[in-house]
Amino acid sequence: MGHKDDYDIIFVVLVYRNTADLKDFFLHNHVVKSHTIVVNSYYDDITKSEFEEIARENGASFISVPNKGYGAGNNRGVEYALEHYEFKFLVISNADIMIEKFSQNVIEKQGRVIIAPKILTLKGKNQNPSAPFAPHKISLKIMKYIYERGNRQMALPMHAWSRIKKIAYYLISPFYKYVFSAHGAFVIFPFDVIRTLHPLFNEEMFLEYEEQHLGMYAKSKGIKTRYTPEIVIRHKEDGSMKIASLNEFEVQKQSFGVYYRYWFSD
Repeated sequence: MGHKDDYDIIFVVLVYRNTADLKDFFLHNHVVKSHTIVVNSYYDDITKSEFEEIARENGASFISVPNKGYGAGNNRGVEYALEHYEFKFLVISNADIMIEKFSQNVIEKQGRVIIAPKILTLKGKNQNPSAPFAPHKISLKIMKYIYERGNRQMALPMHAWSRIKKIAYYLISPFYKYVFSAHGAFVIFPFDVIRTLHPLFNEEMFLEYEEQHLGMYAKSKGIKTRYTPEIVIRHKEDGSMKIASLNEFEVQKQSFGVYYRYWFSD
């Protein structure tokens, strides 16, 4: 291949149906020396054409792929970035985010790590880290039991326990920045980390547990994830799960099964 265009930051933005969010993404993205790759998880020809036009108007690249979920779509975007561009950092980003505070100087100081920024919902809840600590086998066996029984109510105490662990982490975060996994709405990777971990995601998972898989995968390669609250992202949370009318528990059950078999099966 010939000369590749050179950027500091490449954004890979996976989209599905909601064109309004992509317009807002470009409206709030003022990161210099950056380029965006819009990856359309195909729904129909109408939305494909609309996404392609929005990308063209904003100087972005555009590819359309079959709708096989978060992991598959983002893997295709990373492949495209590696094939066509030189870059220092790559960001996996939702379309339904607004960049409030972003500094290349800050991310350059973090080293050879996955960078997890502060991600705030519209109500002010911080979604990072996705999981502050690596999973304990007992917790995994409990979740496996819950999913096998198909009981949503039994999962509620486990979700509460996850929230308690996050609160505990926030108390120590001024002194210890490393976490197990980053929230998938906005994740930053240095080029060297991308080259080591690509493909980032297990494509058997559709829309859940990709973050935990990436945490385990990075850990297996000796790459840490660093919580970096100096970068601030606002997450609108109006994305694919609601639009696609998916059964969240069933999607979680399927993806957890893949995650558990891949990393923890005896």
